Amino acid sequence: MKIHIEYCEKWNYHPDFARVSKLIKLIQPHAKIEGNATPPRSGAFEVCLNNELVYSKFKTGEFPQESDIKNWF
Repeated sequence: MKIHIEYCEKWNYHPDFARVSKLIKLIQPHAKIEGNATPPRSGAFEVCLNNELVYSKFKTGEFPQESDIKNWF
């Protein structure tokens, strides 16, 4: 399972990237998680599983919670 998380560096979303990555690893220990492969968009926090968007802070206005993450799997 490949997971890509685009997170805004300008707004210091790295702690949220680390938190979400840790929760994913607890649920899916073999998941391959990668962060920004290209420069992120300002305010972005978007999660894709196998190239499918499963979460967007642009849409929700907030960071994913543990219950959101569990629902992805």
